[in-house]
Amino acid sequence: MRPVLALALVLIAAAPASLGAAQARGSYLAGQPAVDALRILPPPPSPGSSEETYDRTVAAAARAGVGGPAWRAAIRETRIPDAAFMRSLSCAVGVEVSAEKTPAVQKLMMTLMGDFVGPMDLAKTTYRRARPFTADGGPACDALVAAGQGDKLGFAYPSGHAGIGWLLALALSDAAPARSEPLRAWGAAVGQHRVDCRVHWPSDVAAGRMLGLAIHDRVSRAPAYQADVKAAAAEIAKAPPLACPDPGAEIAAR
Repeated sequence: MRPVLALALVLIAAAPASLGAAQARGSYLAGQPAVDALRILPPPPSPGSSEETYDRTVAAAARAGVGGPAWRAAIRETRIPDAAFMRSLSCAVGVEVSAEKTPAVQKLMMTLMGDFVGPMDLAKTTYRRARPFTADGGPACDALVAAGQGDKLGFAYPSGHAGIGWLLALALSDAAPARSEPLRAWGAAVGQHRVDCRVHWPSDVAAGRMLGLAIHDRVSRAPAYQADVKAAAAEIAKAPPLACPDPGAEIAAR
C-alpha cells in the first residue's frame, strides 16, 4: 500500500456505520472527470529558488520552536479525524460535530474527503517531495516520526491536512454562513500546524489550500452537494451551542 493512501483509509474507517461502506466512499463528482491536481498546482519550489529558500527559513524557525506553544498545538491535530481534531472543528462550527450527533455534517465531510484524496495522491506521488524532518534530520511532532516510522507519512506536496482543513472550512461555511469567520480561521490553522509540526513546508500548505479551493469550486455546483449542505445546515441550526475556550488565548501564546 502506498503511504499516501493511509489517510484515505483512516477517513473511510471513521465514517458512521449508518452511511455504509459505499456511501462513505461517495463522490460529489461521480460521473465527472476528477479534479486534475497537476493542472491546478505548480510544481514544488525548485532547488535554490527564492521560494525554496523561504521554505527552509520557515522550517528552521519551526525547528527552533520545538516544544513551544505552536509545537504543542500542532501535536493536538496530527490525526484526521481523531478526537482533538474533531473538538477543534466543533468549536469552529459552534456545535458538537460527530457521527452520532450530526450525521448529515459527517456525510458532507466524508464525501468531500473522498473527492480530495485522489487528486492529492496524484500530486504527492508525482512530485515525491521530502518533508522538512527528512530533509534536515530534525524532529517532528507526529508520533510516527518519533517511532522511527516517518516514511509512513508519505510525501509532502501538497499538504493533505491543509487541503482538507480548508475544504471543510469552505463547505461548512456554506452550511453555517454565520460561522464562516471562525471556520476559515480554523481551516488556516490546520495547515499552519503542519508547518509548526515540521512535517510540511509552507509551500506544501499553500498548495493544499489551493487544491481544497479548486475541489470546493467544482463540488459546489453539484446538486448532491447542495442537498447535503442544506441537510447539514438544518442539523447545525437545531444543535445546542457548544461552549469552547477563547481561541485567542492560544494565538496570544504563540
